[in-house]
Parts: sequence; structure tokens; C-alpha cells
Amino acid sequence: MSNNSTSYGRWTMKSSMNVFRGGRRVAAGAIVVVLAAALASCDIATKPLGVLTTDSFFSTPDQAIQATNATYSQLRDWTVHVFSWLGLTDIISDDATKGSVPGDAQFLGDLDNLVLDPGNLAFGDPWSGYYKGIFRANVAIQGISGSSIDATLKARLVGENKFLRAYYYFFLVRGWGGVPLITAPLKPGEFTQPRATKAAVYAQIEQDLTEAIAALPRKDQYPAADLGRATSGAAQAMLAEVELFQGKYEEAFQAANAVITSNQYSLFPNYETLFTQAGENSSESVFEVEAAAVAGGNNGPGGVAAQYAEVQGVRGTPNLGWGFNTPSPELEDSYEPGDPRLEATILYPWELLPDGSGLVVYLNPSMPNNRYNQKVFVSPSNPGGSGNAGVNIRRIRYADVLLVGAEAAARTNRAQALTWLNLVRQRARGGHNITLGTNVETLANSIAGVLGMSASSSRVLVRFVAANDPAYTAGLRSFVASCTGSCPSTLPPPIQVTNADIITAIDGTPVTTLAQYYAALDTKAPGVPVVVSFDRFTQPTPTTVTTTSMTATVNAQLLLPPVAAAGQALLDAIWAERRAELGMEQHRWFDIIREGRAQAAMAAAGKTFVVGKMELFPIPSGEVAIAGLAQNPGY
Repeated sequence: MSNNSTSYGRWTMKSSMNVFRGGRRVAAGAIVVVLAAALASCDIATKPLGVLTTDSFFSTPDQAIQATNATYSQLRDWTVHVFSWLGLTDIISDDATKGSVPGDAQFLGDLDNLVLDPGNLAFGDPWSGYYKGIFRANVAIQGISGSSIDATLKARLVGENKFLRAYYYFFLVRGWGGVPLITAPLKPGEFTQPRATKAAVYAQIEQDLTEAIAALPRKDQYPAADLGRATSGAAQAMLAEVELFQGKYEEAFQAANAVITSNQYSLFPNYETLFTQAGENSSESVFEVEAAAVAGGNNGPGGVAAQYAEVQGVRGTPNLGWGFNTPSPELEDSYEPGDPRLEATILYPWELLPDGSGLVVYLNPSMPNNRYNQKVFVSPSNPGGSGNAGVNIRRIRYADVLLVGAEAAARTNRAQALTWLNLVRQRARGGHNITLGTNVETLANSIAGVLGMSASSSRVLVRFVAANDPAYTAGLRSFVASCTGSCPSTLPPPIQVTNADIITAIDGTPVTTLAQYYAALDTKAPGVPVVVSFDRFTQPTPTTVTTTSMTATVNAQLLLPPVAAAGQALLDAIWAERRAELGMEQHRWFDIIREGRAQAAMAAAGKTFVVGKMELFPIPSGEVAIAGLAQNPGY
């Protein structure tokens, strides 16, 4: 593991408060709240830490804001959006594998293998963390509602807490079905709560979101200092997804349509840049969990950084994290030919880091799966490394809203289904319309040096070719490389290239850069044969390099062509688009269950999904024993 392995333990809740400044949350100091009641059945521990009480605390606007910020702060907690949560959203699905080295955090390996045991802490940690968030929301709602602060501010803060309470419950109800439904701080004698029905939990979520929509400002009505707070659009977007998960397609369409027609959001022009700091809180942002890197690092309880990026970062050289939650071969193979989102989602061995540093990811021979989530990339130059990452956790993007709306429209036979789906595909093309079915990238100079390439040689490396497509068998292959020993920090690394194809010309026009490659393709028409010239580099031994000049004739094809399907074919296209667009953003598991495709999807990944059981997680064994909660079927 890493030096952070002690993070496996649970954090007891502390009442650290945070305020928003310049679009980021920063620690507000030593103000604490006495949270007198505890949710014993939900493993929430509280204790008096200061002199203020819940009766006296909510007497000023600042105190009400600080209490609300405490509810937001829980979103960055280890138990809410980090280790186990990644296990229950990505690793458990066919989009990702456990990652890291064999034997490390085997409780996540059990999820990867669909071994679902109630005693696995992957179930207990999020259960605890999400109920802590609910507890904070309940305290804030009750205290702020009874305060004498300005009525407009009061309504907004209560709305924010109701939005967050709905967010916490939405994860719980999708994961476990009916759960204890608690909407106010509990009093002695009330700590043991029964499970509510799934319908009752969803009804509370709908009520909270409906009231939040009415109370919250639009995105453009918040000042810059409050960037990141819940908006009416975020509540409307979450409500659309909540309705979709219940099969209420008319209601889902209306909610999504309200967001889409609000003129508050638009797709960010560049998909890859979207997941850098430049894309945070952009036109596409509907709701993000805000994080900030601070001097000295601060990702503990109440901190403003989060370990979300650290646990998924490159394990090895450069050392960017722990190497968990690695994109699966099944996700890689699911992309349409040439889809640029593949390269923007998966960070490969020997690939240039996306920060312009010129460094490459070394293949780590200790890891079975050398792929990483590029959407959480943190530069090695970041102070404190990935453990002090200011990577926002993107929870609702406008593209997601468009696809939720597209599915609801398809279910209700509306034309917007194709319109909204194709808007997402259009952005994904990145301004290009033609592909040869390949994904290309710039070869790192350090690798070029190992291959003996001159400074003027082409750097257009073929990384990925559509799997099992007979049109691309004439020499265009994926880049395969292996270490000949442990990879040191010095460059060039000791690699042995099995196969590296570098494109040198398109129909006789020389290309040496990606810009030239795309410019040459942009002049082609679909279906026209294109002669691709490339050099194949191989290393039969670490010190021997051979170069063979080759050509392949490949028919040009439309890149991500517009969809014109109907009926089930349209639904299938929308579902495929969700996977490509939202890959490694923690949506896949709940999506395939909602779509009724979990058994088939997991079988294709070599895993057995038990229908009638695995649609829900097991209730954590501690909750069954202590609170007497009924276990879910099959566990």
C-alpha cells in the first residue's frame, strides 16, 4: 500500500466549518457546534467540542452559512467520495478493475470479483459517511429554519441543505433500496430506526429537490465567491435523474428539459481540457464537489483537498498516487473507432502526461492493469502531489443532463432524443469529422530517443485500433511496450518496444505532428481509401531496434456519425453514449442495473451477476447486528 494506508479506518465526525472564497472552500477556523443527538443506528459519533450549542449557534448569518458549509464539507470525506465509494461505483462494474498490485486492498478486489459480503468495509464506510452527511443536513435545516436571520438567506441555505440531503439519500436508495429515513436530529430513544420503503425514500428525495428548486438561485445569480454552491439547475438536474431511475419518464423529461432550456449551461468546447483545472466550474458544470490544494496539504477531515485523485493516480513513475480504479479492457474496447474520449479518459504506459511537462508514465510491472483514470490527473509539479489535489469531483455535468433528457425523450417518443444525443456526440468529435479507426497521440521524445528516431521524425503514434475490425489488420496496431527491469526516475527509461507504429504520411502528404495528421484527414470524404504510410519500430532485444517502412490502405469513415435510430436501437445508442461520455465518472454500475443489462454486461467481462440479489448491496453487517435492520435478499 502507500503511507496513507491508515486511511482505511473510519473518521469520526468533526464539526469543521468551511466557507466559500473565490470559488473554493477554505477552512474557517475553530468554530464548532455541539451536536447533541447521535444516529446510533447509523454509526454517527458526535461529542461536544466547543461552547456553542445548537440552540445558540444559529443566531447569525455567518453561523448559518458555516453550518451549511459543514454539510458540503462531508462531500470530500474519505467515506463519501473516495476509496470504498469508487469500489461501489466503478470497480464493481465492467468499466474498471481494482488496480494497484495483487493483494493490496483485497476488500476492493472482492467487489471487482462480485464477491459481495455484508462484512466488507466497502459497504460500511459509505453507509456511515452518507448518513453523517444527512445528519449534518438535518441539524442545519432545523437550526436555520428556527433562526431569525434574513428570510431570503434562510430559504436559500435550507434549500442547499435539502439538495445535499437528497444527494446523500439518492446514493443510499440506489445502493440499498429502502433505508432508515431520518429528516430531523434524533432524540434519545429514537436512535434505532427501521428501514423505510424504497418508495418512501424516493418520495422524500423528490420533496427535498422540489423545495430546493423553488428556493435556490440560478447559477448566474450567485456571486463569484459562492461558486460551487447548489443551484436550482443542479436540483432540477438531479430530480431528472431521480425520476429516470424510478421509470417516471414524463417527469424526467420535464425536469431535464427545464435545465436544458434554462440557458444556464452549455457543453464545454474541448472534452479533454474539460477535466483539467481550466474546465472546473465551467459552462458544463451543473454540480461539482469543490476541492483546493493548499500549502502543506489538507485532505483530512474538514480539509479542502480530497483523496479522490490520489487513490486513482499513477502508481510508479512518476509517482502520482496509489493506482486503484483502473480502466478495464472492456471499457477500452467499448469506444467507437477513433472516439477522442478514449484518449481523454485512459492514461496509458509510455503516454505523455497531459500537463506539458514532457514526462511519461512508466509501465509498472507489478500492476496487472497499467491503465489509469486520466480524468483525475494531477501534475507531478502540484505542491504536495496528488495527496493535496485540488481536483473537483464532477457529479453532474450538462452532458449527463442531455443524455438523461435524451433517454426520457426516447421513452416518451419525443424528437429531442436524437437532438440531445447528437449534441453530445458533436462535441466529442473535437472539431473533426473523419477517422481511420485509430486513436493517435504524440510520442514522447524520451521514447523516440530509445528508438533512435531523429529530432525531425514524425511523432504521430498509433495507440489504439478498433478491436476485431478486419478493415484495420494491415499493419496498424496498438503500441505495446514492457520494462526490462524496474523503471528508474531517469530518462530515457529502459524499455523494450514490441511494436510501435509511427504514421509518417497520409496519401503521400508528410505528417510529423498531430495537427498535420488531423489536417490531412479533414480533407477526406467518408468511404474514400486512404493510403497510410508508417514506420514500425520493434526491439527484439533491449539494445536492438529494427525499423520497417510500411503502408496500409484504410477507408476513411465518419467520426462518431450522427445517430438516426429509433425504438430500442435508440435506447441502446443512448446507453452506449453514456458509457463513452461518462466513463470513469462513477455512473456505470447504477446505469446498467437501471437499464436491466447488468447480468449481460458483467458476463461479457467474465463475471457472474446474480439477478434478484446483486441489484442491491448487502446492508452492512454492523447495522444488521446493532440496529436490527433487515438484510437484503440473498445475503
